[in-house]
Amino acid sequence: MHFELSDDLRVLQGRMREFVRSELQPHDAAIEATGIVPDSAMAGLRRMGMFGTNTPAQFGGLGLSMLGSCIAIEELAKAHIAFYYLSGVNVHIGSKAIEFFAQPAVRDRWLPELASGRVIAAFALTESNAGSDAARIQTRARRDGDHYVLDGRKTYITNAPVAGVFTVFATLDPSKGAKGIAAFVVDATTPGLSIGRVVEMAAGRGSEHAEVMFEGCRIPRENLLGQEGGGFAIAMRCLDAGRTHWGAYCVGAASQLLDYALDHVSVRETFGRRLRDHQGIEWQIADMASALHAARLVAYEAAWRYDQGDAAARTAVAALSKYTGAEMVQRVADMTMQLFGGAGYSRDLPIERIWRETRVVRILDGTSEIMRQIIARNAFRNHERRNTPI
Repeated sequence: MHFELSDDLRVLQGRMREFVRSELQPHDAAIEATGIVPDSAMAGLRRMGMFGTNTPAQFGGLGLSMLGSCIAIEELAKAHIAFYYLSGVNVHIGSKAIEFFAQPAVRDRWLPELASGRVIAAFALTESNAGSDAARIQTRARRDGDHYVLDGRKTYITNAPVAGVFTVFATLDPSKGAKGIAAFVVDATTPGLSIGRVVEMAAGRGSEHAEVMFEGCRIPRENLLGQEGGGFAIAMRCLDAGRTHWGAYCVGAASQLLDYALDHVSVRETFGRRLRDHQGIEWQIADMASALHAARLVAYEAAWRYDQGDAAARTAVAALSKYTGAEMVQRVADMTMQLFGGAGYSRDLPIERIWRETRVVRILDGTSEIMRQIIARNAFRNHERRNTPI
């Protein structure tokens, strides 16, 4: 087993690290204060291909493997989360359904726009009464000649106010549960689609999450993704990519926090000694570093498994990566804040911002409780397989 990154991935990592340091991080404080992402930063994200890291080159993306995409996301996570919401989310839940399931004409219309960042996509699945239990969605779709008509309301939809295209999930027959759900590509300018209330979140300024309403929204039949009744499986396929990327995001954010902590304990003195010279502080640093290292290994394996094309393994390790990363980064954020004391809790430093930003990873794209369920069921399957008589 080989743990070294290839030369091309090391070059990518270095380029991304310098880009984030020089062109993104200087805007972090201003974005948090104003909620505005500068045009220059958006142009830099487009130039670096961050809207299409894992999108095939034939559609204008970088064509990176999932591992390569995760390496890039790991570095992006060291800057304000708005950059990831706007560009990184475009790569997985924003565009994967179109990449894998759209008819060629629809795919060719939208995927190059998404990969370039000229258009931002949104993933409209969640409803007020259908979060973790996504099969309960109530947004309805009905056939009307050569069209489908959508009616319903979505909520907490990332990037909805700036999205040019939506992947929308609706039920054709609520009595069928998950098997009644279909997925559709919906142009944001389609009559009957409107953006509702923008939901103020605890973190993530510079990107917005909003309600999306559908009232007699007519879309062409060719905008159906896959087959009728296949929408739930499509959503899960997109979420596999999203969870894999979020695992890498958590690694990057935790790495940034650990760097802050290491710098701080190396210069801060208490009782005549540097913090780093107190055994208790050493142990905290050791706990942070070991947890980060373990999560990075899980994240990289999840990306590698994704690239192998094994659907069952992909889903299981994506859940493991997101769960491991989400729990790890919150512990690291909390410990970093503790090491900084009052300064860490103040808004003078970025610690509390990252602490707030990373808390949501335990909720979005499948809660930690849902990730545990997937992980446990996979553990039971593996156990039963190992113990089945040959």
